[in-house]
Amino acid sequence: MIKYPFRVFQTEIEGHVFWIAKSGYLKGCVGQGDNPADAIAELQENEEAWLETAAEIGMSIPEIPVEPMEEFSGKMTLRLAPFVHRQAAICAKKEGISLNQYINNAVVSQNALISATM
Repeated sequence: MIKYPFRVFQTEIEGHVFWIAKSGYLKGCVGQGDNPADAIAELQENEEAWLETAAEIGMSIPEIPVEPMEEFSGKMTLRLAPFVHRQAAICAKKEGISLNQYINNAVVSQNALISATM
């Protein structure tokens, strides 16, 4: 199991396309493969070797970072231009929904649009 955060991306060198899995905390610790799973598997092996070597030569080993989970209440304050606020209220009324639901729907729609292009 990989202990440190990493990122996976595709790259190309001299016409050869392959995947890289790169540790975010262990300098120079990477894995590569023809697909993401192979790159991650190689990174796992290399991370173990990196940590063993660092321990053997007395090199400092970074602590494994712990990221706290952000909690969201579902409540937020929103400032709009008065004209935009008025338009949104009119549209919500036409739709037969609350302004809160109208804004929620708009955010959901925009999130879906952006997520589809990621």
